[in-house]
Amino acid sequence: MASLNFDLKERLDICFNDTTTLDPLCKSISSEIESGSMKLGTFVETLGSYMTDQNVLTREKGVTILSSVLSQISQDYLTESELYFITIFYCDRIKDHYNIIPSVLNGILALVNMNRLPQGAPLSLLRVMFEHVQCQSLPLSERRKIYIIFKILIENKIDDLISMGSDLVYGIINSIDGERDPNNLVLLFNVLPHFIKKFPLEHLTEEMFEVMACYFPVDFNPSGSEDLNVTREDLAKRLAPCLCVIPEFADYCIPLIIDKLYSTHRIAKLDSLNLLREGVQTFELLKVKSHLSELWTILKKEIMSEKDVEIKDAALEAITSLIKIISVDEAVCKNFINQVITDIKFSLSDVQLSLYRSAQRLLETIAVISKTVCVQILQIVIPLCIGQYSTKNSSNDKIALIETLNNFVKICSHHGFCIQDVSELAWTNILQIYLDGSVVENTELKSRIFVGLMIQKAYLNDVQRTVFYNVICNEIEAGCDEIQIICHTAIIDFATMYLQEILLLIKDRLLSKTDETRVEILKRRIKALTAVAKIYELGCAILPQIVTMSTSNIDNDICITALLNIQKLIASKKSDFNIHRFLYNECHIIDKLILYKTNVIDHKMLISNICQLIMRNLTIEEQCAILAKYAVALNTKILETDVTIIIMNLFIPLRKDINLNISNDMVENLYNLAIGNRNLDIKQTSCKFLSVLLNKMEMADLNRIVPYLEDKIDNNLKTDNDIELRQDTINIQIWITKAFVMRGYSKSQYFLKNLTHLLTHDEMGQFVSEQYQILVSKYEDALIEENFCDIKIFYKQRVFEYLLQQAINFTRSSRQNYFVALVHLLEQMPEELLLLHLTELVPLLIESLTLSNEHLIFRTLISLKLLLDTKHDIFLDNVQCVIPKLVQLSIHRIMDVRIAALECLAHYACYPSVLINPYKQVVLDKLGIVVDDRKRLVRRAAVEARIRWFIADASESKE
Repeated sequence: MASLNFDLKERLDICFNDTTTLDPLCKSISSEIESGSMKLGTFVETLGSYMTDQNVLTREKGVTILSSVLSQISQDYLTESELYFITIFYCDRIKDHYNIIPSVLNGILALVNMNRLPQGAPLSLLRVMFEHVQCQSLPLSERRKIYIIFKILIENKIDDLISMGSDLVYGIINSIDGERDPNNLVLLFNVLPHFIKKFPLEHLTEEMFEVMACYFPVDFNPSGSEDLNVTREDLAKRLAPCLCVIPEFADYCIPLIIDKLYSTHRIAKLDSLNLLREGVQTFELLKVKSHLSELWTILKKEIMSEKDVEIKDAALEAITSLIKIISVDEAVCKNFINQVITDIKFSLSDVQLSLYRSAQRLLETIAVISKTVCVQILQIVIPLCIGQYSTKNSSNDKIALIETLNNFVKICSHHGFCIQDVSELAWTNILQIYLDGSVVENTELKSRIFVGLMIQKAYLNDVQRTVFYNVICNEIEAGCDEIQIICHTAIIDFATMYLQEILLLIKDRLLSKTDETRVEILKRRIKALTAVAKIYELGCAILPQIVTMSTSNIDNDICITALLNIQKLIASKKSDFNIHRFLYNECHIIDKLILYKTNVIDHKMLISNICQLIMRNLTIEEQCAILAKYAVALNTKILETDVTIIIMNLFIPLRKDINLNISNDMVENLYNLAIGNRNLDIKQTSCKFLSVLLNKMEMADLNRIVPYLEDKIDNNLKTDNDIELRQDTINIQIWITKAFVMRGYSKSQYFLKNLTHLLTHDEMGQFVSEQYQILVSKYEDALIEENFCDIKIFYKQRVFEYLLQQAINFTRSSRQNYFVALVHLLEQMPEELLLLHLTELVPLLIESLTLSNEHLIFRTLISLKLLLDTKHDIFLDNVQCVIPKLVQLSIHRIMDVRIAALECLAHYACYPSVLINPYKQVVLDKLGIVVDDRKRLVRRAAVEARIRWFIADASESKE
């Protein structure tokens, strides 16, 4: 044992002479104690000689070592007796020299975290800390340790501290009084409410409140990096619960709130209103009652003001909270509401008064609180509104009054009654007022009236509902666009409560005598019917009829209207049931649309789109059934293109698990449709369909078909005289390449290389450059996830990076084609990707500005404008090239180019003045000419750019 002590003594001596060994030694000792190879008593005994040394520095190091070892020992390792012994030691050490206090606090912090801390230890530690440590004289970090000690003991040992009584309260007040650090305050504000709730404050109640109230309202602006994680709002949010945590604080808190509400400072008002809202919930009626009149006087001023919306909203929340509390006493609440009504009644007497809407909103907010309060308010508001509505001639006035009535009707509905249920208001006959107004000419007023009738639908009788239904149908047939949507909404709304009536209305009025109805009226009915068909019961009655109309030959306008509205319905994805499957299974829409004959190409494409939307939402089994029925058409040598274009669109959304059994004949047919067909829609659909097939098909089929397509493409591109054939071939090559790149096919790079090489072609290069963007287009509707295509992540990045790397391979005339393709790609790329390649990209963009292609110059400027915001070094390095070129382009013959160049110049004005100053005068002189441009938009862009260049130095020096 003596040998062990000697070894420890030697290690401690080394540590005292070389502080760099302190941490490793403490860690080693804590491990040895926990492993049992060293006793805690042995360690403390050996350390004793240092603790009692006459040199303060030596004693401080001794306490530091002990505290460090304790902090690294497991919290459940030390026994209660060991902790009792150590507690006594620290209580004694805290009386030592003030230089030792930080180390002692570290030890106490480690102690209070121990699981077996003796019952009397917290009390002993706090008593000696309160007596011998002046918290506010310590550095910030040491004060924080003291607050953390408080926090741990309050949260875990509050029962052990009860016997301290007011000494504990006084000690904490004395410790925190005057704290200014925001992080420390956040810690305190988080723990104090728990302490105040659990511990009786007795005669120190006011002192405890005042020590926190001195921070109210919070006035804090972060001044250093250590404060950046705390905002003024954080402090205010945490302080408020401290000031209203117990009812006893009401006597001090409410006067404080009233005082600060009279302040002219916005923050003081907001914090006070938020504190009032939160505080009254704790203080309750007894504490609040005597302050009601004064509080209302102040709140009324803020609520009726039109200046600050945020303060107004906070005041409304506060008065809501206040009334909820006083509503437990019916008499007090009634008197208070009467006072409110009396004070603002005049503002409600005329809708044209400036404070009308503020008064209206206040009473609406209050009326929501309870049915009793609502009834009390209705007795005053409703007669005022009805009286004005019957005498006002202005439509705007009537609209405002109906909006007021609607809001109160909605509140009544929320409470479960209608206005006429109030005995004092039974005379009003509100519903008849609405029904009489439903035929007014003003569309906006009519819309508000319809909304009010929907709110009151539960209170309309049979006759009144019938009247309203007729009004709705008349409006639908009248065709006023502004009122149509509200009519559709009304039918859906009433169907939730009166389903059979609405079904009868649809059958007898909207679906009756369709062959005798004028075309324009029937088109409006179709629009309304499909809008409400999203409700299952209504859809079952409506959709079969609409599908029949869409495939009849009665009138082409009717068919197109029906199809357009079916498309809108199934594309909205907002319905109570699976409309797609209903149309397929119950209405047999796909069979009917495929059989339907039309010569109008737009009509065919509309049918194709509907079939595709429905197909996407069918099950595998349903898709297989359609495939078995119609796939044979694609294998026919002589295709009926009217049907084929629909079938191709129909099969585009096939799930990947479905085997299409793609034959060579099918591929040949599709290829022939895409090449040389006079109809552009058939060409494009064929390309898209073939690309989707290639994207999804099995590798075995792919390996069989790809060589065939390669041969066909190569042969067609060698045709010298037929330019259209070569363009069609390039188009299908682009779609094939896209399909392969998206799925990550092994030969995708080969196809991409061949396509990119075509940019060098003398005749076809320009055409390829314009079409190249199809590879990454985000506006494409075939190769997408919704059609179950195979889409690898970052496929766009691979296309972009490949093209960027090929810049060196393009010279002379082909270089312009390359730039056109590149700039088109930039528009489809995410900004993050472009930022990764600015060093290679920007020189190419600068070069493209020197070419003669005006469209290329414009698209390049658009890309530059976006990238200039990065202030990347590449733009700083090339400033001598870019700014003169932008100045030159600011007088370009094309207006869009001039505007884009000016916008780029405006962005450059934000760059460091040391770089742009050499060009400043030249730019300002040129812009002085451009501000007289003949085009207004150019002048505006020039003025904006010139202002930025004027103030460039000033704004930078200010920063």
